Amino acid sequence: MAGKPKLYYFDGRGKMESVRWLLAAAGVEFEEEFLETREQYEKLLQGGSLMFQQVPMVEIDGMKMVQTRAILSYIAAKYNLYGKDLKERALIDMCVGGTDDLMGFILMFPFLSAEDKEKQRAVIVQKATSRYFPAYEKVLKDHGKDFLVGNNFSWADVHLLEAILMVEEKKSDVLSGFPQLQAFKARISSIPTIKKFLEPGSQRKPVPDDKYVETVRRVLRMYYDVKANYFYGNVATPEPACVGWRLGGDQELKSMSGKPRLTYFNGRGRMEPVRWLLAAAGVEFEEVFLETREQYEKLINDGVLMFQQVPLVEIDGMKMVQTRAILSYIAGKYNLYGKDLKERALIDMYVEGIADLMQMILIFPFSPPEAKEKNLDSIKERATNRYFPVFEKILKQHGQEFLVGNKFSWADVQLTEAILAVEEKIPAVLSGFPQLQAFKVRMSNMPTIKKFLQPGSPRKPPPDERYVETVLKILKI
Repeated sequence: MAGKPKLYYFDGRGKMESVRWLLAAAGVEFEEEFLETREQYEKLLQGGSLMFQQVPMVEIDGMKMVQTRAILSYIAAKYNLYGKDLKERALIDMCVGGTDDLMGFILMFPFLSAEDKEKQRAVIVQKATSRYFPAYEKVLKDHGKDFLVGNNFSWADVHLLEAILMVEEKKSDVLSGFPQLQAFKARISSIPTIKKFLEPGSQRKPVPDDKYVETVRRVLRMYYDVKANYFYGNVATPEPACVGWRLGGDQELKSMSGKPRLTYFNGRGRMEPVRWLLAAAGVEFEEVFLETREQYEKLINDGVLMFQQVPLVEIDGMKMVQTRAILSYIAGKYNLYGKDLKERALIDMYVEGIADLMQMILIFPFSPPEAKEKNLDSIKERATNRYFPVFEKILKQHGQEFLVGNKFSWADVQLTEAILAVEEKIPAVLSGFPQLQAFKVRMSNMPTIKKFLQPGSPRKPPPDERYVETVLKILKI
C-alpha cells in the first residue's frame, strides 16, 4: 500500500469528493478504484477492509482508513493544511464542521424523489444565503486576511470553496450579495494546485447524474427513495458551526477565564459527549442552561451563534462551536488524542464510527410514538451487527486495555458513553461481547469516569418529555 494514496468509492462525488479536493489541494497524486458491482463491495467487506461496512475507504501510509472526517483530518495534518497550533486547528475544525452542515443538504440531493428536489434546492439556497455564507462573509471581513484561519492556506479554505461551487451549481448568482466570498472564491481558485483540479480532465467529479445514483443504489442495495427530512437536517439535533472566534476585547477574555463554560439545554443532546470528555480529563466546568426562547435569541443577537445553533463552549479565550471541533480541542489539550498522527487517525476513525451509532440515539427522543419501536430495533441491529462487533474484534486483537496504543484516549471515553447509552434501551446488548463487557468495567472504574457516573455529577439522565418539549419550544420546531 506504499506509494500514491488509493481511493475506493463510486465514480462520482458523494463523501469521497472532499477527499479528492484535499489531496489535490495538497498537490498529492492519487489512484482510484471505482465500485461498480455489488461483488466488489462485498469483497471489501469480506476482506475486512471496511471497518464499519461503509465507504469511502482510502489506503494511505500503510493504513486502510475509513470515516470521511478521519481521512480528511489525517490528510490535512500530514500535508500541513491544519494550522500551526492547537487553537488554529480548533478554528479550522469549526469552519469545516460548519461547511459540512451545508454540504449535508447537497449530498442527499441526487437521491431525492423528483417532487422533493425543487424543495431541497430552495432549502440549500436559503440555508446558504441566510445562515452559512453570511457567517463566512463576516469572518473574512473581520479577519482581514486572504484565508479563513491565520494567514495560511488550510483545509478550511479548500472545503469552503468546494461548498461555494456546489451551491453555485444550484443557483449561479448565489454569491451576488457576498463580495468577500466572491473575492475569496477568486483567490482560492487561482492557487496553482486548486486551479489544476478545476481544469477539465482532472479527477474532480461532475454533478451526480442518474447513472451515478443507479450505481450507488445497486451496489448498496438501496431499494427506497431518500426523503428530505427537514426536521432532522435542521434543528432536531442542533449542530453548531464556524463562528464566534473573534473576541470582544479584554473584558470578554477575562470573563472566559477559569473553568470551561458550557451553554446548551439541560439535557444530553450534542453536549453530553463534551461533558463526558471534560469529566474524563478531570476538568471541572460550569453550565448555562437554555430554558427560554429569549435566552437563545440573545445569544444570536449578541453574535455568539452566527449560524443560530448550539452547543457553545467557552474555553481558553475562545467561544467554541461545532461539537466535533470542541471534542477534538479538548482531547488534544488534555493528551487524550494519541501520541502521533497515526494514533490520532485511529482515534478519529473509532470516534466517527461511534458517532454514527450515537446519532441514532440522539434523534430517538424526537421520533414520533409510532416510530419509536422501529427506531429502537434499528439501534439494536446496528449496535449488535455493525458497531459492537468491530470494537470487540479491535480489543481482542489489540490485546491491551485501551482501544489505541496502550493509553486512555478520547475513543475509550466515547465508546463507554455509547455502550451505556445503548444499554439504557437494550440492557442485555453486550451479552455476546465479552471483550466489551470487560472494557466497560475497566473504563467505569477509572477514577474520573467513576466520579462522573455517580449520582450528583453533571452527567444528564436519559432525555424525557420535558427535555424534548424545551428543545422544541426554544427552537420553535
